[in-house]
Amino acid sequence: MPKKENKGKGSAAPSLAETVSRLIKEKLQFSAPQEVKLDSVEGLVVMENDRPAIFVSLIPPGEPITPEKQNLAELAASQLPQGTADFVWATNSADLADGYFFSWLEERQVSGLPTRTKWQELIAKSKAGPAKTAASASDYKVLQKEFDDLHEYIYAARENVNGKNDITYELCKCIFLKMHLEQHPDYEVPNLDKLLEEVLDPDRIAKKRDAAVQEIKVAFQAVRDLEEYNLTGEDGHSFRIWDPADAIRLNKPDTFVHVFGMLGKHTLSNLDDDILGRAFDVMLRAKFESKGGVGIYLTPQQVRDAMIETVFFDILKEDPGLLTRRDPKTGRPVFRMSDLCSGSGGFLVTAMREVRRRVNALMGLTDAQKKSLLRELYEHCFIGMDNAPGMVLMARINMALHGDPKSRIFQVSNSLTETILAPESLDLILTNPPFKKGGIRLDTDHGNEILKLFTSDVVGGRCGMLGDKLALGAKPDKNGKWNPVKSVDPAVLFIDRCLQLLKPGGRLVIVVPDGILCNSGDRYVREYIMGVKNEETGKFVGGKAVVKAVVSLPPVTFRLSGAGAKTSFLYLQKKRPGDEQGPIYMAVANKVGFDIKANKETLIEGGKPIPNDLVKIVEGYREGPKLEAETA
Repeated sequence: MPKKENKGKGSAAPSLAETVSRLIKEKLQFSAPQEVKLDSVEGLVVMENDRPAIFVSLIPPGEPITPEKQNLAELAASQLPQGTADFVWATNSADLADGYFFSWLEERQVSGLPTRTKWQELIAKSKAGPAKTAASASDYKVLQKEFDDLHEYIYAARENVNGKNDITYELCKCIFLKMHLEQHPDYEVPNLDKLLEEVLDPDRIAKKRDAAVQEIKVAFQAVRDLEEYNLTGEDGHSFRIWDPADAIRLNKPDTFVHVFGMLGKHTLSNLDDDILGRAFDVMLRAKFESKGGVGIYLTPQQVRDAMIETVFFDILKEDPGLLTRRDPKTGRPVFRMSDLCSGSGGFLVTAMREVRRRVNALMGLTDAQKKSLLRELYEHCFIGMDNAPGMVLMARINMALHGDPKSRIFQVSNSLTETILAPESLDLILTNPPFKKGGIRLDTDHGNEILKLFTSDVVGGRCGMLGDKLALGAKPDKNGKWNPVKSVDPAVLFIDRCLQLLKPGGRLVIVVPDGILCNSGDRYVREYIMGVKNEETGKFVGGKAVVKAVVSLPPVTFRLSGAGAKTSFLYLQKKRPGDEQGPIYMAVANKVGFDIKANKETLIEGGKPIPNDLVKIVEGYREGPKLEAETA
């Protein structure tokens, strides 16, 4: 038989690298990429004007693009010899509409790669100089594996813990001791007459065995009770990291040998905050935020990213100097952000990353000035509260590993009634409160107490609509007279409480059940928020806030928690004199980057990342597409 004519170069099919190179040249109009290999990540780099425009991580066809590979692609792109690549693409198929995309220009996930012309526009608009090399991907990979191995070791050792969440708590206690040692290398443990460095030495633990374990427990109790971890704020409120009864529950010497052996290989305070924080985040997601654990209360990272990127786009567009402005009386930064239901601190650390990105992009400040500003912002401007001691611990450790060792996370009995924060004192609130229809009832002592507090703005059956008062413990009847409610969804009260705490012009992004947005019985809540529409003028009259955006989330978003309610995130801005309701950005996310199968979260489907519609939704908001006006 005659041989078939070979077409192209040789008889073999083009490699993934060859196909990607052709697409980048033909479809995106960039110059030919160069092959690179960094920290075992193979890829291509596109250079334009002596600047790395795109880094492509080449995943072998058939291998899934796992979250670990996505993170490694980001970090490898940040350590190119020429500087950090502006865009990252992890692909196993050479399909420009598929794979994982990230932009180091803005440090966020994006929906695709730009053409060369679009890239030039973005560079000109950002006025960005040569990107700086970030931390090594190998550091991240090592830390990620070590955290994972420690967790698995303790789990297999059958220690005195109940489940994987308790293991995470115990690891946090050990990390806490290691962080204290780094900050106070000469610290001597009272009652032991030994330096903490000696107590945590893995070789000594291996020799002393049970006696060394007892010393570690004594050391933890001593450090736990130090004044610096039991602070009092400038407002007189005290808060502590640890409950006085907290103790290390691990008992086996070999466990401590492994834990402090691993931690001793690193100087945590010298590691890049992003590397250390990312590795800890991976442990939280994989080992803590799981079905049946405390993680059921936590908001997925994909949702947090979308909420924070949306609101910060507006905040710094309207007031570019907010992050550098200082109170003339105290000299401290004026910006204040809170989460009233902070859980493990997800909203706070995600906001910290966004603030760090914005500060690092500021012109006219030296690197030392930027670091100093960030330390002050972290220490004074991020405030969280939760009623679960374990969550307070997780949040404080999480924030410390992201660069805030003095984080202000309060343990409170109830965020709805806590007086730590003064009315009209916050610029931003990001939160996912508990919600349950009729969850707070007037006929219980606790509910009666709460609902009475939420009628401070109701006098003589009239609602004053005052910015520093509360009213949604009542509702208007058909004649417009406000009367106490018999029961109410706590999410309704959280909206009211958050609006009370915000400064005029302050912003709230909150996860709410869809019923609040569309049920006829909750119409009064919507009118309380945005006012009543005048059918003749088309304008809204009254209301405490301007509704900026409503983004519908798919049922899968909180499926691991067993929550059956359909949810959205609602973005409000507290009204200032003269503010009027305008068009509302409405969007529906059908996929959010993960699915739930067999009660487990999966990020991969068919070897590829599950699409995250929130990325395009945020891009749409930032680009200012055609908006649709909402009707009450």
